[in-house]
Amino acid sequence: MTTSPVTRTPRRSIGTVGLGALGLSAAVLSSLAGCAAESTISAGPSSARSTTSSSASPEPATAAAARAVVALVAERLDTAPEVAAAKYHSGQPVEDAARERTVLDTARTAAERDHVDPDWVEAVFADQIEASKQAQTALLDEWSRYPDRAPAEAPDLTTTVRPTLDRITSELVSGLARLQDVRDDPSCTRDLRRAARAVHVSDAPVQQALPTAIEHLCTVGPGH
Repeated sequence: MTTSPVTRTPRRSIGTVGLGALGLSAAVLSSLAGCAAESTISAGPSSARSTTSSSASPEPATAAAARAVVALVAERLDTAPEVAAAKYHSGQPVEDAARERTVLDTARTAAERDHVDPDWVEAVFADQIEASKQAQTALLDEWSRYPDRAPAEAPDLTTTVRPTLDRITSELVSGLARLQDVRDDPSCTRDLRRAARAVHVSDAPVQQALPTAIEHLCTVGPGH
């Protein structure tokens, strides 16, 4: 009996196949890396343009002056609760004509020293006094109706509030010296309103008195 010869198909080497696949993968990775590099290069100028265009513009002089002054006005007005607390415990009235005259004279002297319109500065500080009295009156009325909300102790105004007010007087007059140059600008009132909306104070009565405190900062007041 004759046996037919068996035809054997040559086996491919596993090693050869593996190297071929690795070679293909390397080629693909190399191609992808090249595309990524081109993408990065082409994106570079656009990214740089984006960074340049997003840079903040300098704050206008009127806005900067208004913001600085309103911050000091708010800080000064924010002492009203401590003054009211002292008067609540002492029974002293909100009105203190002698102290108010001293404040106005001090502000006027500082204005003359810093070459700022003294009549304007006195009007601004009269607004500060009136606003503080408004806040004090509202707080005292509230504490009278709801004694449980009243402060438990009276602060020492001589050591706590007065040094703060003296410092703010000097800083506020300096701020008014800068605002003086732009108070006739049509944007002064607008910038004043924005600054007042952004500022933070401690109590609702203080916030409600803030419009009085900024009434005469610009030639045309914020209420007009």
